[in-house]
Amino acid sequence: MEGADIAKRDHQRNKSEIVKLVKEMFALKKWGNEEYKKKLYDLVVKDEELVQEVIRKIKLEKGLE
Repeated sequence: MEGADIAKRDHQRNKSEIVKLVKEMFALKKWGNEEYKKKLYDLVVKDEELVQEVIRKIKLEKGLE
């Protein structure tokens, strides 16, 4: 598996974790809970980093960087 494919897979997994956490927050009525907000924030930041990694690896594989 190439670097971009691995990065894409990691990004998809992280998105799934975000959805899972949001569903859990609603199910437990914890939407405003600071602990859950922190977990969600951390996952969103991680997702932004993963997206940048996907872009970087695709550019490297295509010789654009």
